[in-house]
Amino acid sequence: MDQRTRLSILLGFLAVLVLAIVIGVESLTAGTLVGVFGCLVVLSIGWWSGRRGRHTAWAEASARIAPGRALVLWKPGCVYCERLLLSLGRDPRVTWVNVWQDEQANARVRELNGGDELTPTVIIGDEVLRNPTADEIRALL
Repeated sequence: MDQRTRLSILLGFLAVLVLAIVIGVESLTAGTLVGVFGCLVVLSIGWWSGRRGRHTAWAEASARIAPGRALVLWKPGCVYCERLLLSLGRDPRVTWVNVWQDEQANARVRELNGGDELTPTVIIGDEVLRNPTADEIRALL
């Protein structure tokens, strides 16, 4: 988890604390509920945004582009990327590149998709697949 994420979580907890105290002055029960629920929300958002997942730098990953090997350009929070990651498991023929962690990968995914940050984008040899299923990828591998 990077420093910005930690700072955001800390500020979120402080905001919840202040809100819980302000509401708790009028009603202790309501203040407690706001505090507990608010902390759960801050923790959930912090966990979700702090996830990093698998990542190989573009410079290394791009050298692996070949028939029989898949390079997946993905980003955290993308439901389709998560589904693909769960479906493909730890297949050694698949390399994962987080486009939010790598500027070169982000530029490449936008180049392949007309300027859009469309994920997952999968490169297998000369083939480019946009939002493919795991079965489509396996068929090409």
